This record gives sequence, structure tokens and C-alpha cells, in this order.
Amino acid sequence: MWSRWRQSWYLWAQRSGRGNFYRRSLILVLCITSLPTAIIGYTSYITGRAHIEKEIMRNHDTLLKKTMDRMNDNLAQLELAATQWSLDIRMDARIADMNLKDEYNTTQNLYRFLGLMKGAYPLIDQAQLYLDRQDPVIISDSEGIVPIATQEERDIFHTLMKQARGVFWWESLPRGNGKPDSTSIALIEKLPSVGEPYGALILYLNREKLVEMVEEMATDPNGAAFLMSKDGHIIISSGNGNEEHAELEAAVRESVIGRSEEIGSYILDRKGQSYSVAFGQFSRSGTLWKFVTATSLSQLTAPVEFMSRSMLSIGGIGLLLAVLLSWVASKRIYQPIVRLVNVIKDYKPTQESQADDLAFIEQEWRHLSQESRVLESKLDKAYPALRSAFLLQLVQGHFYSLSEAELRGRMASFDWQTESQWFVLLLVQISGFAKEDGRFLENEEQLATFAAANIAQEIVKTQSQNAEIMNFQDMTVGILLSYPMDQTKQQAKDELYLLADDLGQTISSLLKMQTTVSMGRLTANVQDLPQLLVFLRSSIRYRDLKAAHQVLDLEEMLPSTNDDVHYPFALEKELMQAIRMGQSEQSLSLIESFIHELVSQSSKEKILQEGAMQVLGSMLHTMLESGFNPHHFFEGYNLYEQLNQLREPEQMVRFFQTKVISPYIEGLNEYQDIHMKRLVERVTERIQERFMSSDISLEECADAFNTTTYALSKAFKQINGVNFIDYLITLRMDKAKKLLVSTDLKVNEIAEQIGYQPSYFIRLFRKYENMTPGQYRDRMR
Repeated sequence: MWSRWRQSWYLWAQRSGRGNFYRRSLILVLCITSLPTAIIGYTSYITGRAHIEKEIMRNHDTLLKKTMDRMNDNLAQLELAATQWSLDIRMDARIADMNLKDEYNTTQNLYRFLGLMKGAYPLIDQAQLYLDRQDPVIISDSEGIVPIATQEERDIFHTLMKQARGVFWWESLPRGNGKPDSTSIALIEKLPSVGEPYGALILYLNREKLVEMVEEMATDPNGAAFLMSKDGHIIISSGNGNEEHAELEAAVRESVIGRSEEIGSYILDRKGQSYSVAFGQFSRSGTLWKFVTATSLSQLTAPVEFMSRSMLSIGGIGLLLAVLLSWVASKRIYQPIVRLVNVIKDYKPTQESQADDLAFIEQEWRHLSQESRVLESKLDKAYPALRSAFLLQLVQGHFYSLSEAELRGRMASFDWQTESQWFVLLLVQISGFAKEDGRFLENEEQLATFAAANIAQEIVKTQSQNAEIMNFQDMTVGILLSYPMDQTKQQAKDELYLLADDLGQTISSLLKMQTTVSMGRLTANVQDLPQLLVFLRSSIRYRDLKAAHQVLDLEEMLPSTNDDVHYPFALEKELMQAIRMGQSEQSLSLIESFIHELVSQSSKEKILQEGAMQVLGSMLHTMLESGFNPHHFFEGYNLYEQLNQLREPEQMVRFFQTKVISPYIEGLNEYQDIHMKRLVERVTERIQERFMSSDISLEECADAFNTTTYALSKAFKQINGVNFIDYLITLRMDKAKKLLVSTDLKVNEIAEQIGYQPSYFIRLFRKYENMTPGQYRDRMR
């Protein structure tokens, strides 16, 4: 009977065109009017508890997902940063075989680099560099160079090198400091990640930060939240260490291990209490982890149960007017729903709307809201980048094929006011890396330019709405501005000069670098901007090298063509002579004096570069005159191109000293050492052959081998350790002593045979032997 009544009801509802919501509304109103208190109490108990449990589980799922996403994002960023750090030039393979205790600068750079890693991410507790060699060591910014003493730790670290992945996680890795209990979760980036590794970059995670992330999931102090590994081992826990909490964690862990799904939630009954358990797993670089949270439901549902039972005890009245009132009320309630469903069906008819009107409305509303949010978010994110990219390409001349109207139209599409506007470009250049008080190193050009662009952005946005900062990534920053034409050019120029001066002073003060701001002319044509940028880059070359900050106006600059020549010819002549003679210290000092003299005579960058180019040409000419090919010393590098890229006097001095003078003089000395050694060997042979002749002398040998007496004497002393005269006297004295002992020749005859006058021979023999030749003969016989 009940089934026949239900079928009749369903057919009537279909014919009347009313959906599930109408039927549910009618039943609900009937119940409300018939049994107000009893039904409300009963349904409150049933639906209230279920709703609370559902909401708790939904909130847990949401919280768990957010926590997992946040940790996943943090670990992904950490992996990306580790990969980028591993490609840094300071992680070159040469450090694997380097004696780090001797290479002080390299070791200090590694310490600073590891310290920067540690400070870059709060999640990093310690950054270490492991070198896998015969005596493996750990390099840490806090503990220095620590050798791995125990074989057990060596085996663990050596196992890291055998992993198939270039980057992976290790759940319990010792810190290599000899403390076996000092372990932590670590990210390992092999160096290099592809091929045979020579070591690894190890980033230990901060356990306290991990515990804080896990505790964010623990909304109930009587519940549990932890992170566990694939095999069920608990890695991080929010527990307070008591026995009851440990038992709860163990029970939750055992129940989660038995589930195969990756993410889910369920109710766990334990010791008369119900717990909402939510879990989810994620994988990072081949390592699988699970987040688990458990919250007690009994305490949350207790008030609902009490209220529902109270209402059930006082329900049971009001049955008379139920049918009539319910019928009228249900029809009135349903009218707005009918109108709304018809409107949506006219817009987008679907079959699902016939089954459940309210679900259909909710589904379509959520769908439209989600699409609107997604599109709005994408547009907001892409808009600044699109605007910046367009203006950057515009000033660099990439839109030369577009007309003035087309360019203005595109600018207007990016909310740029183009009608009745003056356009102007500013070019900001920073320099001064070689200064001792600078905040940036020479290899941090992009970082310095980025900082200058940010400072310019903060200053400009407070003074002009139509402005765009363009980072050219080459130590220069462009600023495109516009001013309304109701201002005169002079008024706009005055405002522009104040802005340029503010930019120069602020950037120079904050970055501790020289700052030059070049102002372009005001123009009404957008097509003129690329040419203005070219002129601005040329005008920067006329900056004052001594000024900390300066403003150059392109309209006021007239390149000097009739300036007096202030070229240090005398210093250049001394420098060329020192290079020709191979005098290293004097050459290094003279080039420094030469550059400083150029700066003191004219502080313009253009004049400095021209003078530097001139002296470089003179150096190469001097090397050719000396019989040496410059390409042999400089390996084919284009020295003019390298010099043209330098802007600072200190950089130029360092370039000449390290790239030009030192390589040449080292090669010259090496050639001269080999040449003079061969010369001294030939002279020594000549002396040994002719030392008994009275014609042998330093001058005679120098003439015989086409060299000077000074050069021969210096080389002879340097190679043989004794000067030419002493070496010749020693040979003659040895020969004389041999003749005195082995022959009966007179002293006069012996003196003549070895090339001496008898009187001089006797005096010389007495000086060296403290006796006369006759006395020596008598003693030795």
C-alpha cells in the first residue's frame, strides 16, 4: 500500500511540473505543523550530530589540504632553490679535490654561500656541503670544515651518492658532527645532479618549524596530528609526550596504515569516544609522506544531544490544521524557486534541473562564480606583466612597424592616458662596484639593478600615475612618464628635474653606488621614444666619474669638440719603457697612475674610455716591437671589447694589471729565463775551454754572444751563484795548484800559463790561499 501511494505521489508531482524541492517542502511543512517540537527535537538530534560531524570532517579535510599544499609548496620551493644553488659557480667540481684549508677565499665564499642559503628560507635549519672523497668532509657555515670520523656515518653519506635521483629527501640523516642522535629530515641535491657526483648539497629542515606546521592541523587538544612515512613511522608529531596521547597516536596510525586511498576521512571509535580522522599523502622527489589528524567528536556533539532529548520530551501537540496549512504554505514557498529555475533554464537548459531544482540552482551559481573568480584572478595577475612587457618593447624599438595611432591605441588599452600628453624618458645608471664601501659585489649586477628599479618604483608612484619602470638588466633602469599638455614644457621640465634629482640622491644613498640620471626631451609622439633611449644611453658616457649622483639633461648637453688635449704622454712613455724592460712592479704602478691622471684631467667617462683605448693600443704596439705576438699571451680574447664594457677607473686599472700587463711580463720573464740559461751554459763552456788565455774577460764573452756585460753578469750570477770574475779566478787557481803539485815548473811559468803576470799571480794566490805559491808547493809535497 505504501509503495502504491508513493508511486501515485511521484506521478502527480511529475504531471504538476514540480520537482524534488516542492515535494520535500510539502513534507517538511507537514511535519513542522503536525509535530513541531517532537520532530524538531528528533531531527535536531539526528541531523545536528551528522551535520557537526560532516562539518568537522569537511573542515579537517580543508585544513589538511591547505596544510599539505603549503608544505608541498614550501618543499617544492626549497627543491627549486637547491637546484639553482647547485648550479652556482661556487659549487664548481674543482672544490672536490681542493685543499680548502689553504684556499681561504674559496672556503670563505662557501661559508657565506651556505649562510645565505640558511637565511633565505626559515624552514632550513642548517645548510651543509658534503664532499665525497677519500677523506670525506662536511662544510658548514656554523661548524666550518668537519671531517666525518666514524665509518658508520661515512657509509651513510656514501650511500647518498649511490641514489638514482639527483635530488631526494632523507628522513633521518645525521649531521656529520660525530653526534649520532643529531639527525633530521634533509633535502639532498647531488653535485652535479646528473653524472658522477663529487658531493652533495644537504639542507636540514628545522624540526620546530615542521612541528608548528603539523600543530596547525591539531584543532583539538585531546586529538592528534602527525606526519608519518610510507612505512608508518611517525616523523613529526604535535604530541605532548604523555602516555594517553601516545596510545591515541598509535591507534590512529594503525587505522590509517590499513587504508589504501591517498586522501580521505572517516570516524574512528575508540574507548567509547568518536574521533574524526582525516589523512592525505603527498610525494616529493620519490619520497611519500602522510599527514594525519584526529579530532574528538564526543565533546562537540554533547550540547546537541542534550537539547534534542529535551525537545523530544515536551513534543506531541498540534495535529488539526496540518494538511490545509501545509498545502498552502508549500505552494507559497515554492513560487520563488519556480521563477528562479525558469530563468536559469531559459539561459542554460539541462536535464538535471528536472530532478532537483535547488541542487541545479546551487550548481549553476557555483559554476558561474568560480568562472568569474578564475577569469578575474588571471586578468589581475597578467595585467601588470603585459603592460610592462609592451612598454619595454616599445622603447626598445620593436614596434617600429606600427603607426602613431596604433601605438597610442595599445597604450590606452593598458590604461595609459595618451591624449594631450607630453612623453619623456629617464635613464638611471648605477655604477661603483669597485668602491670599498659598496653594498654589492661585482657579480651582483642584476641584484643591484633590481634594487634600483624597486627604489625608483616607490619614488615615482607617489608623484605620477602615468609612469612605468623598465629594468634593462644592464645596470640601467628606464622610466617612462607623461605630463598633461595644459602644463608648459618648462613646468613639466622643472617637475622632471626635481624627480630626477630625488631619484639620484635616494638611490645613491641607499645602495652606496654612483647614480646618474639622464633626462630626455619632452615629445608629443610615442614613435620618438626608441630614438630618445638611444640618445640617453649615449649621454650617459658624459657623466662625471667623481660625482656620487648627478642629473644630465639631454637638451642641455653639447658634446665638446674643441677641448684641450690632456693626455699623460710622459706617463705613457714611462709605462711603455717599463713594459719593454719587463719591470712588473713599476708597470703595475704606472698604469694605476696613468688612469688616475686621466680622471684628474677630465672626469668624463667618455674621455676616460678613449684614453684607456689609446694606451691599450700603445701596449700592444710595444709588445709587437719587442718581437712578441699579443695573441699568444691573451689567447685570442678581444681586449678592446672587454675594455669597452668597463665604466669605473678601478675596474680599468684592474683590467690592465691582471689581463694585459701581468700575463705579458710573466711570459716575457719565462722566455728570458730560458734564453739566459742557455746563454750562461755556453759562456761557462767557453770559460772552461779558454780560462788559461789572458784574453778571456766578461766584455769578450758578451761581445762573442751579442749581449751586454750587465745582462750577462746578472744572469751568470743568478744561475751559477757566483759572479764571472770569481768563477774565472777559481778555475785558474785550481789549475795553478795542480801545476804546483804535479810539475817542477817555475812560479813565473805557471803564472804565464794561466794568463796572469807573475807578481799579480803571487798576490792573488796569497789572497785566496793565505800563502805564497812556493809555500803551497812545499807543504803539499
